[in-house]
Amino acid sequence: MAKAEIVEEPQAQAEKIDNADLLIGVAGPANMAEVKAKLDQIRLEMVSSVTRLKIVFACLGAGGLDENVDPRGIPIHLVDLQMPAADPSANPWVIASQSSRALLSLARQVNARVSIVLGSDLLGLDVLTIERLSFPILEKQSDLVMPVYPAARFEGLINSAILAPLNRALYGLRVRYPLPLEFSCSLRMAGLLSQQESAHAASSQQQMLYPATTAAITGSQISQTHLALQHEAQTDGLDLSTVLAQLAGSAFLQMEQLAPHWQRVRGSQPLQSWDPPTVGKENGGPIDVSPMIDSFMLASRNLQEVWGLVLPPVTMLELKHLARLPAAQFRMPDELWVRIIYDFALAHRLRTLSRVHLLGALTPLYLAWVASYAQEVGTMPAMAVEQRLEQLARAYESGKPYLVSRWRWPDRFNP
Repeated sequence: MAKAEIVEEPQAQAEKIDNADLLIGVAGPANMAEVKAKLDQIRLEMVSSVTRLKIVFACLGAGGLDENVDPRGIPIHLVDLQMPAADPSANPWVIASQSSRALLSLARQVNARVSIVLGSDLLGLDVLTIERLSFPILEKQSDLVMPVYPAARFEGLINSAILAPLNRALYGLRVRYPLPLEFSCSLRMAGLLSQQESAHAASSQQQMLYPATTAAITGSQISQTHLALQHEAQTDGLDLSTVLAQLAGSAFLQMEQLAPHWQRVRGSQPLQSWDPPTVGKENGGPIDVSPMIDSFMLASRNLQEVWGLVLPPVTMLELKHLARLPAAQFRMPDELWVRIIYDFALAHRLRTLSRVHLLGALTPLYLAWVASYAQEVGTMPAMAVEQRLEQLARAYESGKPYLVSRWRWPDRFNP
């Protein structure tokens, strides 16, 4: 099979590339030696249906790769992705979102039929992932393809406890990973995402990119594909409170901006899924929940005044009851957890107290949920764990009228 030709293109020459079939981009700083090795491997593995496509590859530093030309091949144009100066305090998700926005802008510039955004760890820079992310758009007219990753029962719990079920209840689509490391979109969707970000340009540089939300509110066709990628957590150097505050805070901020839309949404719809599910690694045995329960117990004594500013009396009463349970019986009902998240989202909007302090006060409540969840699913088979998370997602949907009432009449509706 003929090798693909790699032609290096500086960012200034990107405008000379027109009508690309496929733009592949890395969202964030990457190891360029690994990038080159993976591109070489992709060239060798490309099937004929892929090698007929006009391909552009973009990432930070791509212009520094050594030229490697094979006259028998088709060109892969390399573009050195340019971004605004990064805030050194920005978290990994903001940096990835900024890079994704730059890639989407480039997609419009080169008129790319399909844009594939990959994580900076490069796990997705392979032919199988590229094919799975491009097929639904090239062949099935999807506007957006979101990933489903293989996850063990104790991985990605902020996503499982908050981001995924909250986004499902708000926007009506059952997206498993609303804040993805990989996704793909059509040229139309790239334009919509760019327009959506422009609507909030004053703060968009610090906002995280939720592609499926834009697809939901614009009525675009969205599907999911299973990817056999197991990313390491992007939390090096960050404590739990910081990670939780940044992720939950991003979802709450988006809620405030899109309230007129999500208040009209009822129920949720499943998405078309492509490719067979992949199996994730299992965690090694049960986890010790005692430190989590201890953290909640300490907070239940020290944060009563703060929680009382956010949570209504009935919720405070339920938390007092939870604090009296023996560790072996420690369970947080789904309905209680859902109301807590909804009330914290409202307090975030109303600025009931400083957002930093507000989101910090959520941490021990989240740990209480994790302790309850861990004790409940510790010995469950994988299918039962999936069913348990589905039960939680339905509780978010069932509790949405509570959120809408509190959001519309925060002073009048205070159970």
